[in-house]
Amino acid sequence: MAVTGNITRYNLKQQPVMKTKKLTLNVVLFTAMSVGLLACSKDQAEKPQDPPPPKPDEVTAANVTYANFASNLFQTKCSGCHAPGGGGSGAWTFNGYASVQANAGRINNVTLVTMTMPRNGSLSAKEKELLKAWLDKGLPQ
Repeated sequence: MAVTGNITRYNLKQQPVMKTKKLTLNVVLFTAMSVGLLACSKDQAEKPQDPPPPKPDEVTAANVTYANFASNLFQTKCSGCHAPGGGGSGAWTFNGYASVQANAGRINNVTLVTMTMPRNGSLSAKEKELLKAWLDKGLPQ
């Protein structure tokens, strides 16, 4: 700081008041910025947080089963037309796990490949993700 003080005193004698104030302001700003930069460290930076673990009852691609996901999906999205007496085509009749298991390839094709079922296109992205995971895992019950 002694050097800064000497420079400021020298400038007070040599320059008009406005230039002196500008120089003093620059010295103060430079000093403040230097202290601020020295106070920063990468240890103080926030570390990225891991995504929260899934809730115990949340269905994910890792824990999807017929009981916790697929049964309800077929009941709500397919059985209106594909249940016995439902009025849908005779291509497939939903009648529990065994009927799904026997038609897994067809279900995969019409829901995830050609996306022609359900007719109203009502599967959400999450439902498609979970259905694909369930089919890929071999239809766990």
